[in-house]
Amino acid sequence: YHEVLDSTVVDLTLTDEIRLDLSHYSDNEALGLITFEVRAIAPNASLKAARYMTQAKPNNGLRLAIVITTFCRETQVQATAHRLAQYLDLAEFGAQMDCLIIDNADSAQIAPHPKIRRFANANLGGAGGFTRGLLQATAEGFSHVLFMDDDAASPTEALHRTFAFLALAKDDRAAIAGALIHTTQRALMAENGAVFDHKCRPQFRGTDLRHFDYLFQMEQKSALARPPKLYGGWWFFAFPVAHARSYPFPFFVRGDDVNFSLANDFAITTLNGVVAFAESFVDKETPLTWYLDLRSHMVHHLALPKMATSPFGLIAIGLAFVRRNIVKFQYETIEAVLLAWGDVLKGPDYFATHPDAAPARAAIKVLTKAEVWQPLTNFHLDQREGFLGTNKIVRRLFYPFSLNGHALPFFGRWGAKRVIPAAERGFSDAVWGAVQLTFLNVAGDKAYVTRCNTPRAVWLLVRVLGLSLRTLVQHGRLRALYRRRFPQIATPDYWRKALGLRPSA
Repeated sequence: YHEVLDSTVVDLTLTDEIRLDLSHYSDNEALGLITFEVRAIAPNASLKAARYMTQAKPNNGLRLAIVITTFCRETQVQATAHRLAQYLDLAEFGAQMDCLIIDNADSAQIAPHPKIRRFANANLGGAGGFTRGLLQATAEGFSHVLFMDDDAASPTEALHRTFAFLALAKDDRAAIAGALIHTTQRALMAENGAVFDHKCRPQFRGTDLRHFDYLFQMEQKSALARPPKLYGGWWFFAFPVAHARSYPFPFFVRGDDVNFSLANDFAITTLNGVVAFAESFVDKETPLTWYLDLRSHMVHHLALPKMATSPFGLIAIGLAFVRRNIVKFQYETIEAVLLAWGDVLKGPDYFATHPDAAPARAAIKVLTKAEVWQPLTNFHLDQREGFLGTNKIVRRLFYPFSLNGHALPFFGRWGAKRVIPAAERGFSDAVWGAVQLTFLNVAGDKAYVTRCNTPRAVWLLVRVLGLSLRTLVQHGRLRALYRRRFPQIATPDYWRKALGLRPSA
């Protein structure tokens, strides 16, 4: 419900500032959000600005380094640098912020600016790039760091709110996880913070941002709830340097942000208005990203005591990755998943020795032939409905037990052929009962096709069984090894060596 706490009539002029004292409302223990509404009594009234203010004294020693990692995205990072230059020149806290651009390709041309600097860096992925920025920021005495994507599609107001919040925070562990909205669905929340426990669980996904009541509920719940396994994505994540005692693990990309949040004792919060806009992850999903995802999922649970799970829990993570792809006939992706599983069983030193993931990237490039986006003109979008027709509920009850037809005789003759739009690519309901699937990208101008192949699926499942047995046998020794080596690898000294930097004095 809504309650009017105060109502007043004021005369606005071009120069006067009207202040309304809300401090006494903090004496009220009722939970809620304070908002304001302005109504013009006379015509042609114009409100230029409004803000909430406090008499609390900010931390004037706070210095924020905005760290951006980029690789062969010259246009995006140049536009971001230009936008940040304009912001820092005029921002209220601009004198206390700098931007450090870590260029893993050493290819971006950034216009000179006293507050924006570019650093060439070895291509060790997002983990290596952001770590390079953290090392630089630490050496220069910054108190806080903000990791941000190279397209930096965040309103500059988000930077102001982030700085102000950190400067006023009473807990010196305070960190901010920016929300995420996909550019293809700007009216819906994609993630307002996320929890990791065996898998990533985005918070408040699908919240309709056009309705005030839904926004109110999301803001209130996110302010009250602090899940112990909350993490912040590196599209926008601000944190105190002093509490970054565990550095990123060399995952290359994928899962490095999850691990960094969970390994450190940050007090992570989300903040209204702090958000990044990004393209949907649908088109970015490839056998390589599945490989990288499974590696990090398993390592989190092996290396971090707070994420401890049984050997069967660890095996279940791998099986879930296999199941999600076998029902879509994405056998090349499963090959990549099994490669990741095997690499995890090699132990933590495999990651330390290959921070660029070069062997895996080369292997996956060779095996990926069908599951790669190609022009739509290369395909015939023929469709047919198979046995059980279009009834999704009936199909959902019938086909999962056969792994979507793999165990059914002559399935290739009577299974359906379907075209799967990007919005349905991540859901199993669309694929049940199909023997051939044509997946479309977000733009609808590219596609790839997968087909049921029972002999190949059986061979992959045999290999899954072998990896499961190895995991069951090796789990105790492997977990002890990861826990011992993780604190030795996720360190500044390891990264300085890996990045070819001078050792610290």
